[in-house]
Amino acid sequence: FYTQAFADDLALVVSGRRARDLESNTNSALEQIALNLSDLKLKLSAEKCQALVVRSISSYKFSKRNYTVLNRKLTLKINGYSIKISDSLKILGIVLDNKFTWSPHILSLHNKALFLTCNFNRIVKTKWSLNKNLIKLWYSTVIEKALLYGASVWGGALTKQQVDRLHSIQRIFLLKYTRAYRTTSTNVLNTLTGIPPLHVVAKTEFIKFRIWAGHANLYTDILGNIQLDNNISIKNIPSSSKFVILNENISNADFEVYTDGSRIEDETGFAVCIFQENNNIENHLYKLKSHNSVFQAELAAIHCAANWAASKNVSINIHTDSLSSIAAIKSASARSSFVNNIKQDLVKIKHLVGLSWVKAHVGIQGNELADQQAKLATTMGVDTIIPAPRSYVKRILNKLMIKEWNDYWRQYNSTSGARVREYLEHVSPKFLIHSKFLIFFLSGHGPFPFYLCRFKILDSPLCVCGKVGDADHYTFSCSLTQKFHLVKPANAHKRAWFQNLINNSQALNKLKEAFRISGDVCDSLTQAV
Repeated sequence: FYTQAFADDLALVVSGRRARDLESNTNSALEQIALNLSDLKLKLSAEKCQALVVRSISSYKFSKRNYTVLNRKLTLKINGYSIKISDSLKILGIVLDNKFTWSPHILSLHNKALFLTCNFNRIVKTKWSLNKNLIKLWYSTVIEKALLYGASVWGGALTKQQVDRLHSIQRIFLLKYTRAYRTTSTNVLNTLTGIPPLHVVAKTEFIKFRIWAGHANLYTDILGNIQLDNNISIKNIPSSSKFVILNENISNADFEVYTDGSRIEDETGFAVCIFQENNNIENHLYKLKSHNSVFQAELAAIHCAANWAASKNVSINIHTDSLSSIAAIKSASARSSFVNNIKQDLVKIKHLVGLSWVKAHVGIQGNELADQQAKLATTMGVDTIIPAPRSYVKRILNKLMIKEWNDYWRQYNSTSGARVREYLEHVSPKFLIHSKFLIFFLSGHGPFPFYLCRFKILDSPLCVCGKVGDADHYTFSCSLTQKFHLVKPANAHKRAWFQNLINNSQALNKLKEAFRISGDVCDSLTQAV
């Protein structure tokens, strides 16, 4: 059996080929745990204990009742108390069920969403004009993270019912955030706020975890055959290389070396410039792959300089303008294999190498030359390969998430979805509409007779002027809003027109006034019914 403790919780995992074996093995393990707790003078709340019985997928076919977990419930006891066999149980914030469908966990997220947004109305309904970008940041860093806790386990294969449930949970926030009409589609709100659907983000988190857990070979269609930098457990790092302390300056060093890394568009490179008696005698330029970061380039440059000193058996002072590289070398908690390999090499030759920081772009000859050569190295350097960083995986998965979101959005067939696509070609996490009146216009769900008639609030879709009272009518042609009309775009120019509109405060004010008039019209028509 296997046990895992966390604070005052204890999880026990036991296996058995048959129900009889499982019952016997579990009771033996519980007896041993009870004795150990007694020796430690710890008390166990037996009445709080729960058990979850799970059958392996391969054994389903042997069950007389197909997917039934067991034909009879097990009898499990600890300290003479019977342990309740549950269909689901909550441990460390995750609700596990006996068939690992994750449906009970997703159902539990609804109350969590209500709790997280309970005070949200007080914020958005005030006249403080709270920055919507700030609220969006709050959502992505607090609400989304809380709702997707454990998604690296449960986010891989969601059913349509579970996806719909996640939509309804996210909808609670989206409606409060945008102050849109409650009939507005969740997919439309996702697009207009730049907030991805929860199920798409959950799947991305699942893939990210699988890749970093050592299953990158399953995702070669996403990553290609690129070697990834992996993390090392802190306990497996030799203590000698955990703490690397290099002198800032070696007196009477044979050479002064300036290093720098650069990234221009998708090209990365680094340069090592060697000086002797203020004369530049050698330059080494290396080109990295597009997936490598500037941070890696800066570290690789320091490593290259140190290896050059070791190969020549000479002493050098390395000068870099990268504080992050120096911090990584000094850090005792760095887990990157790439960083730790560099640290191990530096420890071996620390008597030959000094490492110091210099301020960039202040006219230091060596640093200016290294900066120039590093930029040149992005295209003309010698090709060299180092593992891809975590940031590369995040970047690729972010692109994958946007692609899946776009595909999901294009498959969404509804009147409001088709209307929004006329003005917005692609979804983007960077996009955000600040005006609720613009949301009324794009979705068609707003203070319009046509909309109210559709939902049986009014008997007729007509405006008091006799024409169909939809969003376009009040924006472009109604005689009541003539003072606030906008120029109607041709179908081919709708997207360009919309891009100009969202940045035109004068036009947005006209839209706001036009819809206030349409709201007054709807109020008068509603009272007349």
